[in-house]
Amino acid sequence: MKFQQIVDLLKQCNIQGGLWVDAGCGNGTYTFPLATFAGQVIAIDRNINNLSYLKSKISTEKNIITQQIDFNKPIWYNQLVDGILFGFSLHYHPVPQIALTNAFNQLITGGTIIIIEYASENPVSWVPHPLSMKKLISLLKEISFTNIQPVEILPSRRMSAYWDNASYILKAEKNLS
Repeated sequence: MKFQQIVDLLKQCNIQGGLWVDAGCGNGTYTFPLATFAGQVIAIDRNINNLSYLKSKISTEKNIITQQIDFNKPIWYNQLVDGILFGFSLHYHPVPQIALTNAFNQLITGGTIIIIEYASENPVSWVPHPLSMKKLISLLKEISFTNIQPVEILPSRRMSAYWDNASYILKAEKNLS
């Protein structure tokens, strides 16, 4: 996806400032669009090469910082955050409940999680642990996220006999009763 397409998709999520984490930021595909809405973005990734590349692309954006952190670890940042974005990163982890529970604990009450993932249930080398929307919604409910809602379902851009790359965007909140 291109920058403006991602901005248009994130606009639907109603991000209004605040401190956000781009969890599994990779080369910054979602970091820069997120930074147009967030007050500050902490781009985390466990791969130092991804972070080095991302740092080389940060020029005038004063609201992006990078940190080498594995989002399977319990604490990602030294304070609670307003929002967390997982842009095509959860499918790399065999037990997404760990990352989602850590995200829940890192969010302020009323904080938002946005997840962009492939809709396919069939693993392939680049999506080793697919996470269908149905499965993700179930996991989010188990962890106590509320106001779980699909933002958009994106059609396939490329399909083969064994894999369909349709994707979805889901939004949920941490609201403690």
